[in-house]
Amino acid sequence: MMKHTQTILAKYCGRAYSTIASSRLSSSVKNGWKEQDFLVLSLLFLGGFYTHGLTNVYKRREHWHKVDRMRNEHVKRSKELYDTSERYHKAMMQAQKERKI
Repeated sequence: MMKHTQTILAKYCGRAYSTIASSRLSSSVKNGWKEQDFLVLSLLFLGGFYTHGLTNVYKRREHWHKVDRMRNEHVKRSKELYDTSERYHKAMMQAQKERKI
């Protein structure tokens, strides 16, 4: 069954890729992309970056109680981990002092 599925998938994906590669639209898109200058591409990148950030801010505003709870849990776990590592470090230093004496 798996081999049959792979054969069908390869057959139709191969057709789709060859059709897209040979179409006039894809060649015009490729040529248009080559002709774009750095300024246009950087502005598009920055626009997408800020749009993504604004979307995240909107989602945070929409679900602020979930985000704040997750942040508070993260801070709590971080403090516990730091305290544990401090206790371990102090115990190791005490053990080294006792060995030297």
